[in-house]
Order: sequence, then structure tokens, then C-alpha cells
Amino acid sequence: MQKAVAASVVMMVMAGAYAQEDAVGEVEVTDKLISVSGSGHQRTFPCDGRKLEVVGSGHIVTTTGVCGAVEILGVGNTVTVEVKPKGRLEITGTDHTVRWKSEGKIAQSVTGTGHSVTRIK
Repeated sequence: MQKAVAASVVMMVMAGAYAQEDAVGEVEVTDKLISVSGSGHQRTFPCDGRKLEVVGSGHIVTTTGVCGAVEILGVGNTVTVEVKPKGRLEITGTDHTVRWKSEGKIAQSVTGTGHSVTRIK
């Protein structure tokens, strides 16, 4: 059983590494902004009040902590995020999967088609 679990963990790590090697575009992290562009990035970021921008296609982005604002543009991105109360969640494009939470009300703008936008606890 332990060998099977270890093998599964190694396979997941290897799959993540290969997925990241296939990613194109830039990832920029500053004290005010996290920006992911291009396609195929699979990353987790500590948001710490920054704005999160995900632009492009096929990204899988998860944040820890609270983001001040979130902007998602493109096709088929998957984002899990916590937005500060009175913050803004903006989704544009097609087929995004967004799971979000907040301790209060937020402003939302969702345009395009085929999105799955779910508030989680």
C-alpha cells in the first residue's frame, strides 16, 4: 500500500512538472499584482491582497490568502480564489471554471459563454 501511495505521489509530481514544462507565456509576481499569461500554467500563489490577472487559456490557478481583485480573460481557465469583501471578480471569455469565496459581498462582472462560476464556503 505504501509503495502504491508513493508511486501515485511521484506520478502526480511528474505530471505537474510536465504540465508546467508545456506552459507558455509569462508569470509575473510583484507586491501589487500576480499576472499569469499565455497557456497551460498550473500554479498556486499567496495572494496577500494583490490583484490576480489570469489571461490566456488552459491555466489552473489557485490562490491562498485573499486577493484584492481578480480578472480572468481568455478560454478555459480554472481559478480558485478568495476575494476581499467589496473586491471585484471580473470574468470575460469562454468556458472558465471559477470557484470563489469571500467574507462579504463582492462586485462581479461575468461576460461571455460557458462559464461555471461557483461561490464556495
